Amino acid sequence: MRIHSRLLITEVLIVVALTAVSCSGAAPATPPTTPTVPPATPTQPSQPTQPTATTAPPVEPSPTPGAVLWSADGVVTPGEYANELRLGTYRLFWSSTDEAIMIAMQADVQGWVAVGFQPGSRMKNADMVFGMMVNGEAVVLDQYSTGDFGPHSADVQQGGTDDLLSFAGLRTSSMTTFEFERKLSTGDSRDVSLERGVPIQVIWAYGSSDSERVQHSARGYAEMVP
Repeated sequence: MRIHSRLLITEVLIVVALTAVSCSGAAPATPPTTPTVPPATPTQPSQPTQPTATTAPPVEPSPTPGAVLWSADGVVTPGEYANELRLGTYRLFWSSTDEAIMIAMQADVQGWVAVGFQPGSRMKNADMVFGMMVNGEAVVLDQYSTGDFGPHSADVQQGGTDDLLSFAGLRTSSMTTFEFERKLSTGDSRDVSLERGVPIQVIWAYGSSDSERVQHSARGYAEMVP
């Protein structure tokens, strides 16, 4: 009887213990603590690297046509003339003022070079300027043609005057150049009056030697505006 009672008490204690365990349940697991991460500091965008400034050598501007002081030296300097007319192997340059005109006539030749202001037909009544080299010296003549094919003797031989104010010439192995200056209106009946801004026909020619008797090897007509 005592044994049975002890067994009963033991069973009761076991049931109570199991009930206590069942009611209390397992302790909830503590959730892991997430480490606090400080907010990221915003970064500034990187600035592009600026190229190192370099100093370029100064560029010399091209001379303005007509801005270079004119001089009769037989050399056509860049910017010396305001106007240019290229006719193959012959070239004509000129500038003018209210009173005068400065001209360079140039050809790829080892002979005479000429230009004429032409109001008539062919060569008749042409006011001509004829350049040649004589013994290494430039000779530039103020001439006038009395016929369709000449002759074109000097103005002074026809009762006129030599109205070239200055002239010069130069010859290289490849070309011959003559420069001269005259008044737009000379008052000479053997000269054609020129007017700034008014077109005029010109004739041009050159020969293979410095003799006036040698016929031209090239010639042509053009128009210029003084």
